Amino acid sequence: MSSASQVTAIIPAYNRSHCIGRAMESILSQTSPPQEILVVDDASTDDLSRALAPFGERVRLIRHDTNRGPAAARNTGLQAATGDLVAFLDSDDVWHAKKQEKQLTFMDRLGLVASCTGFETISFGAAQEAWRPYGQMLSERDVAWGCYTSPGSTLIAHREALWDCGGYDPDFVRFEDWDLMLRLVTAFPGEVGYLNEPLASIHIGSNVSRPEWHESLDRMLTKHGGALHARTPELSRALSSGIAFNRAAIFAGQRRWYKTGRELLRSLQIVPAGNWPFRVILGRRFRRFLRKP
Repeated sequence: MSSASQVTAIIPAYNRSHCIGRAMESILSQTSPPQEILVVDDASTDDLSRALAPFGERVRLIRHDTNRGPAAARNTGLQAATGDLVAFLDSDDVWHAKKQEKQLTFMDRLGLVASCTGFETISFGAAQEAWRPYGQMLSERDVAWGCYTSPGSTLIAHREALWDCGGYDPDFVRFEDWDLMLRLVTAFPGEVGYLNEPLASIHIGSNVSRPEWHESLDRMLTKHGGALHARTPELSRALSSGIAFNRAAIFAGQRRWYKTGRELLRSLQIVPAGNWPFRVILGRRFRRFLRKP
């Protein structure tokens, strides 16, 4: 059973000495804490070891000699983990106190190999629950649209299940979670769940979107488009529409508004009806904008 298994928490980190203490405290404050905590330092240039010093032997620090990216850092954590289960947390985010307890109970009850949970976003000090239209089981169709479960800070999975589907693909400089989740729900249909309760706080940073992120979206389409289309064209259209939606988000981060609008239009053209990222994500942001004084 999941709750009787050993759990390893994995935190990949790069230049996060200013906030990783907050993430660590949230792990140690769990009502059902993990038995092992690994921090993978992806060749930070700040003093991460000093920031972790107050936690002593409760954390094991693993260092990369060169910066290899978040996918490689998570794979390093997977390789070093001793727990049957792994729980991921991004270094600038936090878990709510009962996250692990509730999530492991949820996984036990449904016999799951992996699950994500709901979460809230924190932007400029304001919290907003990130509602998602998912049932208790995540499907290929759910994940084809995009990676909207924030698995970098909500995913708990059997370690062997992640290796069985190939682990994280280090060729992705971005969207490595999306790629993993799509492979995970494909490999384990009906065994990847979603606990619809906000159990983590995701801190939205101010980093500007980078042009090379488009390469990862190209890779998503190349890697998954054909296989999804072979199963059903609907899945392929959802992926293509989701990729256009994510391209729009990248351009918006760069304040390239013409290209933002172009990609949003493309997303709607591919799937004009039932395009839930428009309704749930863009729609909620627009409504919040209208409510501002």
